[in-house]
Amino acid sequence: MTSFFKKSSAYLISNILNGLSLLFLLPFLTRFLSTQEYSQIVLFQTLIFGLLSFLHLNVFQASNIKFFDQETTHKDIQHYNSGCIIILIFSILFFTLILSNNLLFLSELLSLPESWIIYAMIIAISQIFIQFCLWQWQMRKQAYQYSLYNSCYIILSSLFTLMLLYILHDKIDARIYALMAISAVFFCIQYLLSSKTNGLFSLVYHYQ
Repeated sequence: MTSFFKKSSAYLISNILNGLSLLFLLPFLTRFLSTQEYSQIVLFQTLIFGLLSFLHLNVFQASNIKFFDQETTHKDIQHYNSGCIIILIFSILFFTLILSNNLLFLSELLSLPESWIIYAMIIAISQIFIQFCLWQWQMRKQAYQYSLYNSCYIILSSLFTLMLLYILHDKIDARIYALMAISAVFFCIQYLLSSKTNGLFSLVYHYQ
């Protein structure tokens, strides 16, 4: 029972931090940015969420279902996760091709610079693999790894945004550069922590 409450608290703290991060940044963003610039940042973050919803193709849920299949062995789960990663790679390539061929249209539609749309795609790609890693920890009831990793991502992205707001001359780029840098760094870290390469495309997760 004590273990259950500790793990529940770990998830709760992580979710609270996630909600408070934007609230923490709000006074700084509204202070340094105009109303139009702030609305562009909100639209940029919405674009990231939209890209994530298209890119992942529900492989998180599929991996979750496979993990709880009682007839599935650990080796089956490894192979299934490898297949999920391959699906994600093909999905990313497909949507990147569509995005690159419609950059001007999307830029005019969203009233965002073309470079921002590319940055949003980079962040979404990084975050989709980070989320896959977090789901694996959550399914295996490794709450502390999940909470620590997710909390560090949230805190560092917020602090880096705040730092860039004071450093950069063009303040509107601060949130974008912060998200892109932290997402790329955490993508590399989670890859080193949670996987090893066995052959060309065999990405195997070891959390047990």
